[in-house]
Amino acid sequence: MTTGPIAVDEVARRQIREALDETLFVEASAGTGKTAALVDRYLALVLAGRPVERIVAITFTDKAAAELRDRVRQGLEAQREAETDAQRRDLISAALAALDRAQISTIHAFCQALLRFFAVRAGIDPAFEVQDEVASQRRFEERWRAYLDSLGGRPAAVEAVGRLLDLGMLPRYLQELAEALWRRGELAERLAQEPLFAPPAQWPDLAALREELASIPMASVPEEDRLRQRIASLQVVLADLIAAGDERDARLVSAASGLNPKLGMTGRADNWKGSMPIKDARDLATSVIEALLKTLSDLRSEALADVLPLVVEYVAGEATERGRDGALMFDDLILKTRNVLRGHAAARNAVRERYDTLLIDEFQDTDPLQAEIALYFATDPSSGNPEPGRLFLVGDPKQSIYRFRRADMAMYAKTAAELQQAGARRLDLSLNRRSQPGVIDWVNNVFAHAMHGFLDAEVQPAYQPLAPQREGGLNGPAVSWFGEPADAPAPLLRQLEAGRIAAYCREVVRQGWQVFDRTLAAPRAAGYRDIAVLLPARTILQPLERALSSEGIPFRVEGGSLVYATQEVRDLINCLTAIDDPSDDVAVVAALRCPAYACSDVEIAAYKLHQHGSFNYLRPDLDTFEGPVAVGLRDLRVWHQTRGDLSLAALVERFINHSRLVEIGVLDAGNRNAFRRARFLVEQARAFEASGAESLRAFNNWDPATINKQMPASFHPGSQKFFKEKGIAAK
Repeated sequence: MTTGPIAVDEVARRQIREALDETLFVEASAGTGKTAALVDRYLALVLAGRPVERIVAITFTDKAAAELRDRVRQGLEAQREAETDAQRRDLISAALAALDRAQISTIHAFCQALLRFFAVRAGIDPAFEVQDEVASQRRFEERWRAYLDSLGGRPAAVEAVGRLLDLGMLPRYLQELAEALWRRGELAERLAQEPLFAPPAQWPDLAALREELASIPMASVPEEDRLRQRIASLQVVLADLIAAGDERDARLVSAASGLNPKLGMTGRADNWKGSMPIKDARDLATSVIEALLKTLSDLRSEALADVLPLVVEYVAGEATERGRDGALMFDDLILKTRNVLRGHAAARNAVRERYDTLLIDEFQDTDPLQAEIALYFATDPSSGNPEPGRLFLVGDPKQSIYRFRRADMAMYAKTAAELQQAGARRLDLSLNRRSQPGVIDWVNNVFAHAMHGFLDAEVQPAYQPLAPQREGGLNGPAVSWFGEPADAPAPLLRQLEAGRIAAYCREVVRQGWQVFDRTLAAPRAAGYRDIAVLLPARTILQPLERALSSEGIPFRVEGGSLVYATQEVRDLINCLTAIDDPSDDVAVVAALRCPAYACSDVEIAAYKLHQHGSFNYLRPDLDTFEGPVAVGLRDLRVWHQTRGDLSLAALVERFINHSRLVEIGVLDAGNRNAFRRARFLVEQARAFEASGAESLRAFNNWDPATINKQMPASFHPGSQKFFKEKGIAAK
């Protein structure tokens, strides 16, 4: 009997197709065919007589769901062509006819379908709509400002917020907290049920701290020694705090910016030879600073605990209002479905009666709420255990890295353990169909060591070695790398790295490295379209673009956040900012320097020198000036004066056409991406405008890449206005 990797893989896949009355938990490493396993299970269920309307197949992106539906359709069609049994052909034909009605979707789409049935139980409008990110973000900001305004009539709330601000916390910090909980409704629910409390802050013995510093003999230390100066300043701070009485909290906040515990190499050891070891002096000063900073941290924690119920109140109230208004946000779909299944046995029974089987792909990306929904689907109410055959889960715990999706390795391990304890069978797929043997060998050698030694499966899964199915023999190394330690400034390092990457891309094509073409089912020479460069951050994007362009290598940037960082889009945003605000000299000068106006630094400096420095294009004497800078300023003035006559998207599109930035990018710089990036910005403007009428300034301040983060403070004038009107000093 053969026991090699191929035979082991075949046995596991046969069980996936045949063990339909068992709950299966399949771990499949990258390239081993996770989705193919799920498709095999789906086809087997159909051939066993299961209507597709009673099968739910879940994956985690719309694109993946569409691909999964196509692969199921292709599998069914291929099976029908090969099938000789008339009854089985009829089953497949019926499945194909009903496939468009089958629940093959993302978990969010599945929950949305369930909520349509359970809307009344969930307390939401049955005709609800799911707002996009732009509309959701703007609703949050509007409702948050309104909530802050409503707190003005509640003295205790004003006192709590004022206390937080008096301790140096900015209004935007409070908004960041509100937004974080607004996006984590389940956490807000837990905080409502189990409020957090902070123990009262305890001040240290300030007099004792001052005596400790006074015990440091510094008479022989030169006054210009930086450590002596720091200790002397710290003594002044302590004396001020001791004398402050009831005002010492505010005095500590004022002094905090100068309390840096990282003394490092402060002071010169030679200056302290007649005193005490300089390390001992540093350690003593550091301990005093850390004691004061801990006090400030404890004070802030106490104040934050007092404000947190207000934030939770807002989040809970807004969640209820969204349901009543029928304006749900994306994450509501999961939370409200979980809540209705948790709270209503009738809802759980209805789901079980409607669907027989739940198949989940990429289970490592599942968060705790989604896992809870899956378990409600599978659990037999009479036994309280998962009913055999109702769940099929496939994933790779090593890929449980997407924190923004709230993937949770602990949840994955816990769910796997619970299912196995309840009788689920675990299968492993480790035959890699994607990569050549050289890549597999390198991965096994590296990660077997890197992932060795972790005993807690909730922290790190054990590494499962991969076995290659493909043969080697392609031209070019399977794995190659470059780089060495370099002592250079970060900008120079980025340029060097970008140059090396561009050179590597060029050599891959020039030296005839090969890739395996699935369409040809044979190797072929690699082209630039076969190369992907993955960036961990935006910082290297512009140097990389310049390096690729200088090598004549065609490329395009994928991903909204990266497109916003490209020079073309930055130039457009600078121009739009300049059009909106004539007093923003930085934006105006940036607009003048970009290809739309192409003013040189010499011309800008000459204008600054001879025209008395003002770049405000609304100055009354602008028409008397000559030169390219003056011409550019007059053009910006025209756009500023007419900006209110156009919609936001129309303004952006017309300025792009007027400035000829696309033509400049294509013809002058040879940038084939110029058109795509310009259209991207126009589409972003349309999406922003579609969520509600808004100003050009708001669009300029908006960045889809930071939609889950705090917007600039200037985007939220209402918060500052509230605190000012209530007489609270914002630090």
